[in-house]
Amino acid sequence: MSVPTSQLATQLRKDGVVSYEGFWDAERCDRVRKEIESVLGGDGLTVSNEHDSYEELASAEEAILLDRSGTADEGMIDIFNIDYAVDDVREYKTNPDILEIINRATGNEYSVDNSNAYVNKSVTSTRGFHADTYSGKFKSFVYLTDVPDESYGPFSYVKGSHDKSKLQQTTNSLINRVKGNRSTDARNVEESEITKFTAEKGTLIIGNQAGYHRGWPQEEGYERMLITNSYTSA
Repeated sequence: MSVPTSQLATQLRKDGVVSYEGFWDAERCDRVRKEIESVLGGDGLTVSNEHDSYEELASAEEAILLDRSGTADEGMIDIFNIDYAVDDVREYKTNPDILEIINRATGNEYSVDNSNAYVNKSVTSTRGFHADTYSGKFKSFVYLTDVPDESYGPFSYVKGSHDKSKLQQTTNSLINRVKGNRSTDARNVEESEITKFTAEKGTLIIGNQAGYHRGWPQEEGYERMLITNSYTSA
């Protein structure tokens, strides 16, 4: 399937986020999901915790299960470098269309850092709306399971929130510091501003991580699985 990179780049530049259904077919999604479940069910997966830095985990040349116990996303299964265990994810990690969309949207050159698998099962509490950083980071996601409504915990984004001035960034950081919050936490997000990306498996989502986003809390008994790439400017 031909990906309309120019059209998607234009929308990404404007909104900070874009989605594209049918990036992967259902058969491929099911195959990758089963392979990830097999990795989780095996005994050869290295387990880490929050004492290891993000950079250390992302640069490791093996799949690593990060224990998120005690964090805002407790219950979420996060496998760093899943591309070392699943061939299809290696192809996704090096997909040129995604990089072209990001590069066109920004006018800069980006490179892919690492691929992770996220498995959420009955994760009823997640971190609120936040930015990862205010510059130079994107993520792409492919849903491996259907996410038909908010009960499943869709990726959610405040469109346009990526385009903040330096003054807005500084003001937000100072207010958060006074309140004891993380510097890039969002404030006063209205329900009408939120786009919840409910979609069929195989849907690709690309987000500028300077924009406010979160994984929506799930209801008990619901599951969502996806793979994700992280990108930074060269």
